[in-house]
Amino acid sequence: MKLMNYELPLGISVTQHPAEMIDEFVENGFEYFEVGIPASLQDDDAKNMAWRGCEEKLVETKHDLIERIFAHNLRVWSVHLPFGYGWDIAHYDEAERDAACESLKRVIDLTAPWGAHVYVLHGCLEPVSIEQRPVRIARSIRSLRELNAYAMKYGARIALEDLPRSCLANNSTETRAMSQAAGDVPICFDVNHLLGESHADFMKALKHNIITTHLSDYDGVDERHWLPGEGIVPWNEVVTTLMESGYRGPFLFELRKGENGQYHAKEVLDCFKNALK
Repeated sequence: MKLMNYELPLGISVTQHPAEMIDEFVENGFEYFEVGIPASLQDDDAKNMAWRGCEEKLVETKHDLIERIFAHNLRVWSVHLPFGYGWDIAHYDEAERDAACESLKRVIDLTAPWGAHVYVLHGCLEPVSIEQRPVRIARSIRSLRELNAYAMKYGARIALEDLPRSCLANNSTETRAMSQAAGDVPICFDVNHLLGESHADFMKALKHNIITTHLSDYDGVDERHWLPGEGIVPWNEVVTTLMESGYRGPFLFELRKGENGQYHAKEVLDCFKNALK
């Protein structure tokens, strides 16, 4: 879609969307889709990890979405790998780290037929204490390297997502160091996760490593996943810097409307256009 004199490929995370909403996003020019795999089968079984060994059932929850995307002859651009209890690739306990990586590999196997280009991954489960941070960074780097090599068997890449608060990869310096140490794993740039650094500084450090995006707005205090224009994100600067750095991936929105609500395609597109004026 032509915006700001650029041809911007548009994408949307449809993790929580009903399958029938795919049609309206396609009609409004969205051609790239991210599908997230849930961390558990039920909200109350996450901590006891009752889902472990049931990865096929987790992936199966997205069957209708995938069928609808394929019906439009479009592709799944990215899969957001599960995060939460039992999925921590930076777990202090090495056995738990190993188990998390094996479960993630199983999800990659099961979703490989979707043809995703990118697997977005969180580098840790929070909170991360100051005392444990060095060890957990080392664990995460090892996992990133291992999982990226695994994804590459299917022609895909792992993308390390920048995260807020005490999480690993919560600033450009740490994100770049982890990426490089893991073998230049590319980055998923989530613009609403930067809490202690400007977008300009983050992009200056990592713009050539960014392979995909999560776009939404926020207040700079915490992640919010608002519509573009409702917060402080400098949208013109973000788009211009990415395009001039050679980024050609989708401008992919990851939005939340309350607990379970979803924004309609035209609403997302109109807000983005207005934010770029």
